[in-house]
Amino acid sequence: MPFCTYCGQSFTRDEHLERHILTHTNVKPYKCFTCHMSFARRDLLHRHYTVHGKDSNQDPLPASNGIVPKSAGRTPIACSNCAKTKTKCDKKFPCTRCASRNLKCTVRPTRRMTKNALRIAAEGGELLPGQVADPATFMMTGPSNGQMMPLSIIAPPPPHIAMAVGGASPTHSHHSQHSHHSSHSGSPVQEDPCGAGHSHHASPPMLSPHDTPAGSFHNTPTSGFGEFLRPASSHDGVDHTSSPQQYMNPDWSQMQMPMFDQPLLSPGMAFSPSAFELHGQMMQPMSFMQGGYPFPNLHTPMHTPGLEQMEHCFPNMMHMAMEHSTPLDSPPASLSVPSDADIDTNPACLDAWSAFRCNPSVPSSSCPKTAKINLERLEQTLKSHDNWTNWRPTYDEADFALGDNLAVTPLQEMPRDKLLAITQSFLHRALDIHKDEPGCSNSGMQTPISNYGSGFVILPPGRVLECFLRSYVNGFERYFPLTAKGTLNANELLHGYNDRASSLLVLLMMAQGAMLTPSVDARWLTAGLTEACRISLFNLVESNISMSSDPQVLHAALLFIVQAAWSGDKWQMDIAMGQRGVYFAMLRHSGLLDGTQTEMPRGVNVDGMWEHWVQQESRSRLIYSWAMADQDLSLFHDTAPLFSVTEFNEPMPDSDALWHAKSAQEWSSIFEQVHEFAGGVSSVGSGVRPLSLRDLFRHFLDDNIVSQGIELTPLQLRLLLHPLQSLVCQFRQLLSCFSDSSAGMPGSNSTFTAASTRLRLEEVQALLQRWFALADRYMKANPLCPLMQASLVIFHLISLNAVTNFPEIEKLARREEMDSQNSYQHLAWRHKRAISDVEEAIFHCGQVVRHIRAMPRSIRPSWWAGAIYRVGLILWTDSLVHNGESPSVNGQEQVAIDNLAPDHPMVVRYLGKREGTPMVTKRDGSLMPIDNSFGVLFHCVDVIGEGVSTRFADGIRNKLERLAKGGR
Repeated sequence: MPFCTYCGQSFTRDEHLERHILTHTNVKPYKCFTCHMSFARRDLLHRHYTVHGKDSNQDPLPASNGIVPKSAGRTPIACSNCAKTKTKCDKKFPCTRCASRNLKCTVRPTRRMTKNALRIAAEGGELLPGQVADPATFMMTGPSNGQMMPLSIIAPPPPHIAMAVGGASPTHSHHSQHSHHSSHSGSPVQEDPCGAGHSHHASPPMLSPHDTPAGSFHNTPTSGFGEFLRPASSHDGVDHTSSPQQYMNPDWSQMQMPMFDQPLLSPGMAFSPSAFELHGQMMQPMSFMQGGYPFPNLHTPMHTPGLEQMEHCFPNMMHMAMEHSTPLDSPPASLSVPSDADIDTNPACLDAWSAFRCNPSVPSSSCPKTAKINLERLEQTLKSHDNWTNWRPTYDEADFALGDNLAVTPLQEMPRDKLLAITQSFLHRALDIHKDEPGCSNSGMQTPISNYGSGFVILPPGRVLECFLRSYVNGFERYFPLTAKGTLNANELLHGYNDRASSLLVLLMMAQGAMLTPSVDARWLTAGLTEACRISLFNLVESNISMSSDPQVLHAALLFIVQAAWSGDKWQMDIAMGQRGVYFAMLRHSGLLDGTQTEMPRGVNVDGMWEHWVQQESRSRLIYSWAMADQDLSLFHDTAPLFSVTEFNEPMPDSDALWHAKSAQEWSSIFEQVHEFAGGVSSVGSGVRPLSLRDLFRHFLDDNIVSQGIELTPLQLRLLLHPLQSLVCQFRQLLSCFSDSSAGMPGSNSTFTAASTRLRLEEVQALLQRWFALADRYMKANPLCPLMQASLVIFHLISLNAVTNFPEIEKLARREEMDSQNSYQHLAWRHKRAISDVEEAIFHCGQVVRHIRAMPRSIRPSWWAGAIYRVGLILWTDSLVHNGESPSVNGQEQVAIDNLAPDHPMVVRYLGKREGTPMVTKRDGSLMPIDNSFGVLFHCVDVIGEGVSTRFADGIRNKLERLAKGGR
């Protein structure tokens, strides 16, 4: 049963919930094309059309011809006599039945009055100022005789409303009523200066900024934007707040309706009367509202009139209002807050990273908090609708045609409205949590959202969101394939069983796609959405612990961890590394790793078999995507993976061709080819699944994968690296624990020595070469597979860890544990301790660069800049001992380590016989030696500059530049 995520009210139908959510979000998708007024429901818009003398089809209404007119679009009802006798009434005035029987025909009101008002009207008395009668009734009939009555007898608002609107007492309001009525009947109407043809006294009232506690507004219901802006008293000194004219205009077709349904200023913002003073005179807001100011085209529900349109149409007024307003909850003026540009380039923000530490570290307390800054940036970019309207992607469309790519279904209006509504709650919750932190505004001006009022944000246009989803599919789904049936349909996801979980998933998909897009606005959108979704994701699990095993929640958590870990934001990177253990524990205790398979129901057709297979495959892919994320984070943070190979008893993901099949017939035909049985027996419906990672690794250790004809997919080859990385990390950490004296002793009575550990590490290196042989077989048949290219980069990085001690290299870069004389002998000793096999390390560094350069710019994995960082520091460490002396002067051949394949003869001679001079290839194709530390680092900076600029890549480039320049 669907329920509201705002108030918890349950509904029996989804459309009822969608209609109810609009009451919380202020989304009004139905717009009047005459006055631009918006409504939350279609029937309210149809009722509103009668104000303009039109029906719902925009056709003029026919003349009354004696028929009782409708009131606010309501259907006329029978007269009093026909209603008492329960006979049919033709609803004319007088009706045919009363005229034929010479009866007094009395028209009944379409909207009932209060009992007290009915009693007074029946007695022929006048209503008291505190009593309200129905305006439609008194417009048509009198209290007793049914004749048309003047509007002057309509009761004013209750005393407490009069006090809130005009700031006057009931006595004063009553006196002003008579003075205004006489002025209305006898005085000429003053023309509107803007040419709208409306008098000033016909304008709706406005809440007065006076007589309100703490400078805030009364919670008095208003009827629109005009009531909010109109001053309590006009310039002629006549009080209009208690006038009946504000409630009823006899000429409905000429009535000026409010243009906006959202107030100009937030209720959480203090108001100053001087904000509307212009050249010493009080500004008349409604005068320019009725003028010919251009209004931007609105396409509801994509653009709802609000603060953004007000700033566009009336910039001067918004500027004055903001200048004279004092935000409540604003930070102290003495608080120093870094600007927007300083956050991304501030050395303290980069040096406080918990990984990639080649510069002297600084304490985390010196790094400014960025959570609220990211949220305010999100607010700012969501208000820049002109930027999003003119925004165009800068990626290469040819990259989207590479390989088997997913299709993206455009986001429809109704799911987009639901997503917008829930995004509001996510953002407000995050802002409320970070409200006490300093923000990024240097001007002291805060917007309604940053002031924690009732601000309303609007997502970018559907075209932009579709671009972000395509970028997500093109970048993230190539390495974590979690979308089935070849199509990413966000509309289906948002119609899931849990609105909050599905909205989190879609928002994080868009944020991931925006992170891979080289744009400032997209970068701000990513940072803000990541922070807002992080809080709501953790809150969702805390409020309902059963959601910890929900597939959508685990999928969203995976997106957050990957996104935050490579965001380039110090705090998000730390939170990702801290919370990954929480989500890994959730996955471990959910029972998904046990490998328990649900049996397929008997007698199902091919469609049922396909759906059952997709359900099982989705579970497998989600589990092993977490394994790959665990491997990536552990590799670049030089820690052991949290998962062990013995935990993975779930069948591994099957072929991608089966996963992307778009129909049951296509799936069944591919299934017969992938899982072919002997003797022509059909494999469809047999329930056959791939091996688990634990079983596959057992076959890999026994070296019988080729002999048994086990065909491995790119994803399965990628997962085989997980246990190999764990072994390398284990033995490398063990080697670092031996002392230098014990490591150099050839003989020892101990059975556990540094030499024996090196032998075990060499055995792991042999297993890595066995893996490379399997991967090379696949790459020869599929040379353009991005997942295999990324897997080869991971392979070379693991191999580098086997021959280098990277934490020791970073210590050397930070100039830690250096002797007082900085002697060459000490540097050579540190070099030997950091790199055990120089030629092999240089070879793997070159292959990392070669594979990354071969990948298209826009589809590289999120960590690719981190791989270049490790290559740069290893080559830099080796260059320190050469002192700029290149062996190439001796006539040896030049080996382009980043441009030649491993089986090239020059590479084979360099590794086998140690012949040749290693070189790197510059962007123009020329070769550069690697004996100069400055040149090596700036070459890696240029390689990073060839890729897509992201916040993480920019941070890595900044670190390498500072290291090359000797900066601390």
